[in-house]
Amino acid sequence: MIDEAWRDLMALIGTIDRADLAFGAVAAAIAGTIRGFAGFGAAMVKAPVLALLYGPPIAVALMSIMEVPALPQVFRTALRETTWRRVIPLAVPAVVAIPLGTWVLTHADPELLRRVISGTVIVLVAVMASGRMPLIRKRTRNDGIAGFAAGFLGASTGIGGPPLILYFLGTGEAARRVRGDLFGFFFISSVTGLISFAAYGLITPLTVTIGLLLAPFYMGGMWLGGRIFPLASERTFRRVALALLAVIGAATLFR
Repeated sequence: MIDEAWRDLMALIGTIDRADLAFGAVAAAIAGTIRGFAGFGAAMVKAPVLALLYGPPIAVALMSIMEVPALPQVFRTALRETTWRRVIPLAVPAVVAIPLGTWVLTHADPELLRRVISGTVIVLVAVMASGRMPLIRKRTRNDGIAGFAAGFLGASTGIGGPPLILYFLGTGEAARRVRGDLFGFFFISSVTGLISFAAYGLITPLTVTIGLLLAPFYMGGMWLGGRIFPLASERTFRRVALALLAVIGAATLFR
């Protein structure tokens, strides 16, 4: 029985395009490095590349599967660095929004939705970079809006980071505090996303196989990014965050 399962797995792997897998591995490594450094940004790197290679619904499912081997590492970091009383008001609305976003992913045109999101990200980044955006007060209502938007957009397009990152940056939170809270938030949203995608039939043997083949590159990048983070100043963190959002926003808008 084990031999038969192994033959089936090898046959499934044989159907995967090698060039597509190589491009996906490069994207996964870059995404993991950015995630390990900043605590966010992985989805914004992976989504446009994987969507180009495999189509948006499969791409979003792949991104969720790739997170599975990294979840223990994310959880351990969250236990050390996350302040849960600040994260829960963000995470609860996200949990509610993720199934709604999954419905959009499977019934609407995520390509069009992602272009609208990308344009919005570019505008918001430009405003924040200009220094003219007023400080956002961290309130329960604002937490709920940011968390809901992150959950909905993450499930529908695979790019759930921008609203949450812009919110955190707008509140003027310290870089290390933001990074720790993001690990906690993304752990909760990743688990919820997996459940939602499975319920909608997006978790298949093919997506699981591709996702697990790409996962080591993603985890290796996370390890590297975590080693780089202590060497960066808070000013560098904010510059990297804004630059990352601008570049990826433009790439997903015009690709």
